[in-house]
Amino acid sequence: MNFKKSKSKMKWYLPPLFSLFLILGNTPIYASGIGEFYVGAFESPQIKPVDYNTNATWATIAAANIDRMVSIENSGSLTYNKTENENAIANSKLNNVGLMVTDLGPNGIYDFQSYTAADYAVLESRVLPYKNDARVFGLSLKDEPYGYNLEGYANTFKHLQAFAPDLHYYVNLQPQINERYLHSPRGKLFLSNSGASGTGSYVSSGASHALGQTFVVPAGMTVLDGIDLKIDPNTWASNETLTLTLWNYNRTVSYASSSITGSTAEAWQYYPYFTLNVPVTAGSTYYWELTHNGGGNNSVGWVTRSATDVYNGGQAYSGGFPIAGSDFWFRLYEPRPITPRIYNNASGDGGYVSSSLRLGQTFTTPSNVNRRLYYMQVQLDAGRWTAGQSITLTLWDSPSKTVKIAENSMNASNNGNYPVFYLNARLTSNTSYYYELTSNSTTSVGWVTRSTNDVYSDGAAYLNGSMLAPAKDYWFKAVFGSPYEYYLDDWLDYSGSNELLFDIYPFKTSSDDPTYFLNLEQVRERGLDHDVIYGNFLQNWSNTRHRNPTLNEKRYNVYTNLTYGMKMMYWFTYWRPIGNFNDTAVDYDGTILPAYAQIQGLNAEMRNLGGTLKNLTSQQVYHTGTSLPMGTVALPSTFFIKPANLSLPLIEGYFTDPDGRKYLMLTNRDYNNTQTNITFNFSPAMPADVTEISKTTGAEVALVQGTYTSGTGALTVTLQPGEGRLFALPAGY
Repeated sequence: MNFKKSKSKMKWYLPPLFSLFLILGNTPIYASGIGEFYVGAFESPQIKPVDYNTNATWATIAAANIDRMVSIENSGSLTYNKTENENAIANSKLNNVGLMVTDLGPNGIYDFQSYTAADYAVLESRVLPYKNDARVFGLSLKDEPYGYNLEGYANTFKHLQAFAPDLHYYVNLQPQINERYLHSPRGKLFLSNSGASGTGSYVSSGASHALGQTFVVPAGMTVLDGIDLKIDPNTWASNETLTLTLWNYNRTVSYASSSITGSTAEAWQYYPYFTLNVPVTAGSTYYWELTHNGGGNNSVGWVTRSATDVYNGGQAYSGGFPIAGSDFWFRLYEPRPITPRIYNNASGDGGYVSSSLRLGQTFTTPSNVNRRLYYMQVQLDAGRWTAGQSITLTLWDSPSKTVKIAENSMNASNNGNYPVFYLNARLTSNTSYYYELTSNSTTSVGWVTRSTNDVYSDGAAYLNGSMLAPAKDYWFKAVFGSPYEYYLDDWLDYSGSNELLFDIYPFKTSSDDPTYFLNLEQVRERGLDHDVIYGNFLQNWSNTRHRNPTLNEKRYNVYTNLTYGMKMMYWFTYWRPIGNFNDTAVDYDGTILPAYAQIQGLNAEMRNLGGTLKNLTSQQVYHTGTSLPMGTVALPSTFFIKPANLSLPLIEGYFTDPDGRKYLMLTNRDYNNTQTNITFNFSPAMPADVTEISKTTGAEVALVQGTYTSGTGALTVTLQPGEGRLFALPAGY
């Protein structure tokens, strides 16, 4: 091998990434005080082929009680520059609506990813005209980025906040429903050489065709979880295997390797992640090498690299020889923080699961859980699992099965002898839980591996609800932290944004999206964990896959979000975009449609409540009802306010203000029926009084409707379909 001595300086660093719909910058337009709350919409009036951005159309937007507007993102092949955005900029300013301008085109700002000093110079030149125009409120940077290219958008976002801090910046994240396609890396990005581009190399079998790169482990990294490269999957056949091996600098000691077989041409698969999970020494030089194991046409590539020297910590190699003045595109990742997993490697015995055999196991969560239980995994003989035999894993609070937390079923193994049951359940640290396997089959399925003795001190195995004696344990894994949580974390960590915005639209053509509340739960949790405000888009459209929501359904959409503490409430969509979108507030030509009055009224309610909500922090969100939505948490029996009838479909949102005063949003989860005279009971402490925040004035007033009896602690109110009401409790309660 002929290795060149690696260079002593490193140019690259951990880049900032972007997050969900984000907008940073000035104080909100109408709100005052320490908090922030606003009502927004997407999209603004069209510009081409006819410019509808008149003062009248923007006055109509303001009259709809909209504070912020995202300008048109795409209209076929049309592009927009600052000159073409002039009328929108001028008239939005005149009507006191904050416009996120979209500068779209080959020389635009939208969809711009930054990696190098040259990228930043181009970005600044394009933003300068907007920075120097005091009428401009903000810029739209990206809608729904993917996890694999968050880095470039986050770099842009973070750089612009420093370069033009008076502007707001909008980035919108994807919902959890798209988790598979987000491709959030398993590890956390630590060092990036994403600026290496412009050319590439092919990798094939044989030492003379191996590709490699030297690099210096940056300070602070102790474990290298993995490396991803940028490789064209279109040339990577299903019978071709690539292996990445980590070596010391002079390739005399190998530390770890990872192989990936085949690929498909989905966008995220341009960035294969080679898992290594190996200790490394900061400041030391290592060498990764990519080899082809033969098969297919014995050629995969391009493997992207630079045509110039862009990384001062090492250089690219081919066949063991340096490629002069070149570096491969690569990124280094460390393990994710606070993503524990329980691995109970029990073996030696087992049991069958059937309609008459229920297998269970208690387990105790780690002390540092702050992400959801993503999945549980068992070891089960897939050869004894035939079509039609359903197996369900149900997670309970205890073997007494008082509270069902989550469950997942499948009719065949999704992972050979190690089926994975996705749960996305919110659990508490240092707490015992119980999972149980059941089947609809009278014929035994399995077997399911367990130990012959007690190998797990924090739980025990059960059969048909009784603990096995002597004590035994089943083989299981409990993995915390999901790719979607990583996606949200990465945007906030790398971009430095203090806002988190995403979109999910619950009203499908013939059903509701079952992940709707799971999305609200996860965004709320990650937003609170990062101490940022968070928000969502509301559905105001229909197409072949989504129905036109009724007023009751829109009210439900609004108040379920508010109950979760959302403070950025955007409608999609206001103006009708080109494409398959119907039932918007305004048509292509500016014609006011029936939905306009609906969102106008709901916006007024949100604005009035927002004067209080902007200063509140969500503490808990609980659900009641005979069947709880996916990902939600049942109201605990010890909570200080409970409905007398726990079978009613309700949500309780508990908030506090900066002084610790308590607030409650009580919401009807039924958008078809009014819940009349619902009684909620305070216990054990009974507040002296309960007041309400008026939806019509924003003032704190006596109950708008209903009664409260301080002697019994009974609050009786009526909730319209999908309605939420915000109540205040006395200071000191």
